[in-house]
Amino acid sequence: MRQNSKKIFFSKKISTVCRILGVSRSSYYRQAKEQKEEEKQLEQRIISTFAKHKGNYGRIRIKKALEREHIKVSEWKIARIMKENGLIAKGGRKKGRGKRSKMVQQEKIIKQNVIKDKFAVKEVNKLWSSDISEFKITGGKVYVCGIIDVASRVIVGWSIQLHMREVIVHQALKMACGRHVNVPAERYMHTDGGSQFCSKKTTELIEKAGFIKSMSRPGVPQDNQPIESFWKTMKREMPSIRHMKFEQAKATIVEYIELYYNSERLHSSINYRIPNEAYQQLSI
Repeated sequence: MRQNSKKIFFSKKISTVCRILGVSRSSYYRQAKEQKEEEKQLEQRIISTFAKHKGNYGRIRIKKALEREHIKVSEWKIARIMKENGLIAKGGRKKGRGKRSKMVQQEKIIKQNVIKDKFAVKEVNKLWSSDISEFKITGGKVYVCGIIDVASRVIVGWSIQLHMREVIVHQALKMACGRHVNVPAERYMHTDGGSQFCSKKTTELIEKAGFIKSMSRPGVPQDNQPIESFWKTMKREMPSIRHMKFEQAKATIVEYIELYYNSERLHSSINYRIPNEAYQQLSI
């Protein structure tokens, strides 16, 4: 009896709404059905975008990705749909904060940090930032030297080895210079103070390539933020290579850098553009 009363109440309520809006009940139900179908399609687009990027995109990047397909939706709605479907972006899995390490007192400058504002560089190949990072694999570690173009955030050169001798830097630099020949007359290569970057041979190669050398202050990794940020992103997003042998791990790293990061991933530092796309636009 109570259930029938409920149906009659809502039926009368819908009739009142239809009368106020000046539409028939059939039109009301048709519009409601169409709206429900649109919601379902949007939900599928959000889920598929999340899956395509393997959980690397949160609400902001999903919104930007959908905008590129001319689909307008609010961040709030994306967040709601993600929550309803149990979708948690990798960047959203927050870990407990550790104690902030104290800044090391700078007693001696190895090399002048000539780039004062790395975020102001808007010309491609004007400033490259380089560093070496390590990843655990089966039986040991693999080392990656990367060089990033700060203006476009493209990884212009890389080298992957089972060691971190200075040759790993030389290989990455040769790749970058071979790929990107149109460079400004005045350009900079910024690195940390690691021995691989400070060696006589490396310094000669950097200067021969036409770069003015710049180095981070001791104990201040923020000076080399562009490439440091890339490593952080890569380690969060790339599939784990911990249980892979060298060749498989190397293939996974190359796939992440070339086929995903450079070619597909929207980057917040360049107004949510894809690095390769930004490089081409800034080169015009």
